Amino acid sequence: MMDMERFSTRGYDILPAGNLEKLSGLRQEIFLKARELAGGGSEDPEEFMDNFHQLEIRGPALNTMRMELIRYCTDKLNVGQTVFEAFEDTLLRLVGPDVVVQKTANLVIQQPGDPDRVPTHRDAPQNSPFEVVVWVPLVKVYATKGMYVLDRDKTDVSLGMLQDPDSGYQNQSKFTVDEGEVLDMPFGHALMFWPGLVHAVDINLNRKLAGL
Repeated sequence: MMDMERFSTRGYDILPAGNLEKLSGLRQEIFLKARELAGGGSEDPEEFMDNFHQLEIRGPALNTMRMELIRYCTDKLNVGQTVFEAFEDTLLRLVGPDVVVQKTANLVIQQPGDPDRVPTHRDAPQNSPFEVVVWVPLVKVYATKGMYVLDRDKTDVSLGMLQDPDSGYQNQSKFTVDEGEVLDMPFGHALMFWPGLVHAVDINLNRKLAGL
């Protein structure tokens, strides 16, 4: 059950899907397309994603595959509708019944040791005061296999660091890793957060992360 007071105070929460079947079906569709583009791999979705790095797809080839998957998700899969249906009860409590979802869903492939990652940032300015970001991992995430999230108070502290033109961003990035919550969540859960929160992705020192 969504704790509205906790979400309001922190600006985020990790929540289970109310309809796991919907989410599992979406993962299966993405997995089948990814396996097709990769030219093989395990027939089990989670095993395929956890061991994707063993296929040795790197650099431009990896980015091409990621963009193909994003196009597939946009053109063939109604990702926004499916995610809404999977977490409908929670999202209705957060944003109400009149929901608009962006057309393109971003897809992250964070292989072990890959330094090419999303830098420390926040998704602001937001499009609406009622906007919520839904981050859905397609495998279990933990430690550096996930990401770091600052709550509202720590976000304010980190933004103040940017006033230093010389080392502000470096200090903010270190603060985010040191003070942010490290996500530990199995497949079937989502991180929902206010887009103004600062968050960061570290180098994956574990195994494969596929995040949607």
